[in-house]
Amino acid sequence: MKSICNFGYARTKKGGTHFPDVRGLLKYVQYRDDRDDHIPGGGGPDRWVDGGLGDSYPRILARLDELSAGNPHAYCFAVVISPDPEAIAEVQGDPQARFVEAIRASMSEWQTWREEQDRPPAGPIEYSFVVHRPERNYGEQMHAHLILPAATENAMNGDLTPLYNNRPHVDALKEIVYRQLDRVYGLDREQEKPEIRLERELQPELGFADREIPFHESPRLQEDT
Repeated sequence: MKSICNFGYARTKKGGTHFPDVRGLLKYVQYRDDRDDHIPGGGGPDRWVDGGLGDSYPRILARLDELSAGNPHAYCFAVVISPDPEAIAEVQGDPQARFVEAIRASMSEWQTWREEQDRPPAGPIEYSFVVHRPERNYGEQMHAHLILPAATENAMNGDLTPLYNNRPHVDALKEIVYRQLDRVYGLDREQEKPEIRLERELQPELGFADREIPFHESPRLQEDT
């Protein structure tokens, strides 16, 4: 399934090139579907799908604070995953449950891929995400805001390992997401898993900006100034 997978990060708690104010971003994700209005009913912690990072913006922020000590280059990452609205519109019934399943499965597969690639091996990747479903002039634009910490923690000794996301890591996540979306929505697309070999030491990399996400526009790269 065609999809946009925008990857950005904040250097500090106050934000960075890709999005300002991490606390403000988390509150926006929890309480809004778009920039204009709060969601009907006010929203709340039950919007979050908790993959270990937390189920409300205060808990997520507190956990990001703890894990950020393990990465001198970033505070957290934010990914917007937005499947093709035309394809989603053809799905019978409510597509959200399968979308959530695809993201969970993608994170599990990405974790396995990273365990094979990263040296030293990182701990389990903690994450949380919210699915937004705003109405656009072309229909509903269902998408997920996925929050990732800047480091992982070894459960045995508490050691923190930076969660660097270089181009191979980002490309691998994108390909995994596309394949998992095809799987959960029953799309017929034959494609092998990516084989990506890392030939140099991992260094932090700029990602894509998470701003407006009109599906039919290509994401633009942004550079630090």
